[in-house]
Amino acid sequence: MTALYRYLITSVLLSQRYLPPTLIFLAALAVGTTSDSGPLESSYAFCVLAMLVCSTWLTVAIVNHEDATQHQIILVLIGDSLRVLAVTVAVVLTWCVPLLVIGLAYPIVTGKHVVTFGALAVGAAAQLSAAMVGSAIGLLCSRLVIPRIGLATLTAAAGILAVLLLRWLSPIRPLMTLLSNEHPPADNAVPLILLTALSAVLLVAALLATRVLADRKE
Repeated sequence: MTALYRYLITSVLLSQRYLPPTLIFLAALAVGTTSDSGPLESSYAFCVLAMLVCSTWLTVAIVNHEDATQHQIILVLIGDSLRVLAVTVAVVLTWCVPLLVIGLAYPIVTGKHVVTFGALAVGAAAQLSAAMVGSAIGLLCSRLVIPRIGLATLTAAAGILAVLLLRWLSPIRPLMTLLSNEHPPADNAVPLILLTALSAVLLVAALLATRVLADRKE
């Protein structure tokens, strides 16, 4: 598993497919949070949106960056498609960690906010949840499930809109509401923990669903 992780992250770095979603994330932060002077949690709500889009794109790019032959070779060597997918998700979340740190720091540096440990913890958990939900959408819209790139792109866009607009579909809409309610971070701790746990459950469910659908195709 460790060797596969090192191989995948090196391969992704060399392919530079991480650049477009990363630049989109940074551009979104610059547009949406620069010179903001409201509550810090409200700025982090915009970071959640940026992380959702970035992690979805990043997951699709990383899953799709190898051709079918390379993917089959890896499956034969590892012997378990679920392990390959799990390591791939680990690579995606690894890349999301520095983006999360930037998302926490940028609104503080460029805006005027009251900074507390509670606000930082809320922002970190919310962005991590968005990264997991985005990874779940990306897995289900990757080449393993939807081979046609045009259809996959439309499906991913529809998935992002759905989780933003439909409160019952994912934790994202409740997270956005929670970050905008101006309650003290301590009051938001329990619902935030539950929403983060639900995001992890959705990612695991997407991982298993992708494994089943991909194995059926092969």
